[in-house]
Amino acid sequence: MNESPAYLPAPPAPASGDGAATTCLLVTRDDGLADHVALIAAACGVVLAVERRPPDRWPAGCTLALLGPDAVLDASAAGPRVPVVLVGFASDRDGLWRVAARQPGVRVAILPEASAWLGEFLGERELHAGHGRLTVFAGGTGGTGTTTLAVLTALYAGRKGTRSLVVDADPHSRGIWALLGRPAAGGVGWEDLMRSRGQIAPGHLAGILPQVGGTSVLTWTHGQPAPVRGAILHEVIAAARRSFDAVVVDAGRSAGLGETLVQLADSVLVVASAAVPGSPQAFTPVGPDAGTTWRIVVTGSLPAGMDAPRVAAAAGLELLAYVPPTPALATASAEGRLGSVLTRPRIRRRVEPLLGWSLPAERPASGYEELAS
Repeated sequence: MNESPAYLPAPPAPASGDGAATTCLLVTRDDGLADHVALIAAACGVVLAVERRPPDRWPAGCTLALLGPDAVLDASAAGPRVPVVLVGFASDRDGLWRVAARQPGVRVAILPEASAWLGEFLGERELHAGHGRLTVFAGGTGGTGTTTLAVLTALYAGRKGTRSLVVDADPHSRGIWALLGRPAAGGVGWEDLMRSRGQIAPGHLAGILPQVGGTSVLTWTHGQPAPVRGAILHEVIAAARRSFDAVVVDAGRSAGLGETLVQLADSVLVVASAAVPGSPQAFTPVGPDAGTTWRIVVTGSLPAGMDAPRVAAAAGLELLAYVPPTPALATASAEGRLGSVLTRPRIRRRVEPLLGWSLPAERPASGYEELAS
């Protein structure tokens, strides 16, 4: 088999933003290989497109390329700027591994023995799929303003025209409508989704949630709050990232953060009291995913002789913002009109660092790496 380098991997391109499911593109002329991979993809709920030859330009919604041995041999086509998995059968093993050895980051799946691995890989990518940025707010202790800041960040994003969603994932939550007043129109809450069966369609999720000022809200609407099962939470997040540009999650206290939720997040913002910042051990990032960025937001009155950077250093995290006590914010929260405070320039300035961290990055310019000869 020719040892020409495979397509060079690069960070995934964002999805098209229309709520479409993730597309995985398989390039091969081997019908048997295509059928085998299609069955694996179908079992994971992943949309698979099949091309017999590498396209001149890769689809905008393509987030993963699966290349058969014949596609690797085609050195005339432009490669995708997405992760690559080389797939084939036992007879292709040596050639595929030689190609992968020359391209760090390229994975190899020899079928059928690697079918289970490929299924898990595709399924995990489906959880991470979507263009929306996922920001998790977690409190160092109770009473730090975690929920208030999470909701304000999502509302501010909505005011700026961003499709935003705030998700109440605090296991001890009583719901967040007390901060916002009642929704102007009906919509579903966690109690409804907990009773539902079947997968949540991204477009459907965006249409059934109540809104406040253009921001969708998922919380407990009329039932008794209870911890949300992990499987449902992850399915909702997967759907939300394909429907919204900014997904903000109020996860409760940082000590209770689940590893899978952290791995799904683009960033975790720990909200800590200036008076009781906690020890570095209290905020030790969990989960092996180095792609999740942790920052700290310091709130409340600073002790004498302390400033926000020192509080952040004591907690062992890099400072993102300091939010001092703000009477107008506390009053608006208590009266159920939290969104109204965003008319105040001073409060908007306090929230802007959190907003900037929670919005998706601009879509990079499209480009394609040419295969080396």
